Amino acid sequence: MKKVSKPYKFQEFKTPADFAAAMAADGMEFPVSEDPGVLFTPIVIGNKVIPNRICSQPCEGFDGEPDGNPSDLDFRRYRRIAGGGAGLLWWESIAISEDGRCNPLQMVIRPSTVRKLKMMLEEANAEAVKNFGRKPYNVLQLTHSGRRSNNKNWESTPLAVCANPYMDSHTSIDGSKGEITIATDDKIQEIVRGFIDGAILAAQVGFDGVDIKICHEYILRELLSAFTRPGKYGGSFENRTRAVFEIIDGIHEQLGDSMDICVRLNAYDCVPYPYGWGMKMEDGVMEPDLTEPIRLCRMLVERGVRIIDITTMMPRYQPFGRGLMAEHEEGPEADINPYRGVYELMKATKEIKEAVPEAFFVSTGMTWLEQFGGHVSAGAIRDGWFDIGGFGRQFMAYPDFPKDLEREGTMHREKCCMLCDKCYDLIQKGHCQTGCVMRDQEIYLPLLREKVLKKG
Repeated sequence: MKKVSKPYKFQEFKTPADFAAAMAADGMEFPVSEDPGVLFTPIVIGNKVIPNRICSQPCEGFDGEPDGNPSDLDFRRYRRIAGGGAGLLWWESIAISEDGRCNPLQMVIRPSTVRKLKMMLEEANAEAVKNFGRKPYNVLQLTHSGRRSNNKNWESTPLAVCANPYMDSHTSIDGSKGEITIATDDKIQEIVRGFIDGAILAAQVGFDGVDIKICHEYILRELLSAFTRPGKYGGSFENRTRAVFEIIDGIHEQLGDSMDICVRLNAYDCVPYPYGWGMKMEDGVMEPDLTEPIRLCRMLVERGVRIIDITTMMPRYQPFGRGLMAEHEEGPEADINPYRGVYELMKATKEIKEAVPEAFFVSTGMTWLEQFGGHVSAGAIRDGWFDIGGFGRQFMAYPDFPKDLEREGTMHREKCCMLCDKCYDLIQKGHCQTGCVMRDQEIYLPLLREKVLKKG
């Protein structure tokens, strides 16, 4: 993971107002509330309740068992997150098939893993009930990794839907490249069926909802940008969204309204047209255009989707400048300022929410705002930018920050994610389980020393 610029000294900000003033001086008018109380108002979805407005974003630990079952580390992670107070627990991506795994230790949903997944969910719910007298609202993210797929030997096995000159040179999460296979229409239909079957199994496990993952560099997101693909899954808007709606309709046919359908969606891809979604439709132009994302969100709501989690390739990337390409380039034009990336994504979320008020929207990227992530989330909810604050890596470092926010009105800086990217080093360089090296040292510091620093 490329190191990014960090021009602000968060340790010198004493109050949320200090943070807001520093950002505003650089043209980023983050909404901020001194009172985080709005985060602890519930949301009702049909006959289910999201008890507060803090979301644990899907953040994979790369630590399942080789057979696709959850490991002891998975059980531990979700007990900690649920027991720390998250109201919306958006469980990490779980592959719908063996060939859709992004790493050899990604969990897989299939009949042989249902029993242990159910045990894991029940243990997490029990921890929340013990601490707060209620369970979280649980969403399971279903995925096929597409061009990010790897086999059991950590060899890249990319399945793409069309050529992409901005992405074809780096198909694995560790930056390596494998020989790309272009998915046939029959293969896409097989993947559609896999998502539907995965939702049926998720219902057996006991999840409240499933996420049809349409984000980052994975296959359903790639279909949205398949402008150059021929056939029924490429070219027109109708064709590029076809697989998503085939999945949603198939789940409704099998489960009716018993399983909520959620979506994690890129607002834009930070890759120019005709190879990026949500971008201005002029060849090579790096500028967002939310016309199609808004259109898709409206159609999702019409199909019964109530919760939409807005993200991009990664929140640190802006849809201007070099975008995603900056990760693989050097020089001043490839500088990554994550605060501007997060701010642009928040603005896009606000624009989409204003156009589609019927849905509940989850933000992405609040971890970058360190001890003020809760206050920015509260301010954004107050001002109508989104409905639920989304935190990813923060929950690996500081799983009980929702409890501190509710009871003390603050997040403690000494517990927060340090944004050091050592969790990414464990994945990309160590090819091993990942977590917070700095705040959860007993488990993850030895892994860093052994797998990354080679100090066995």
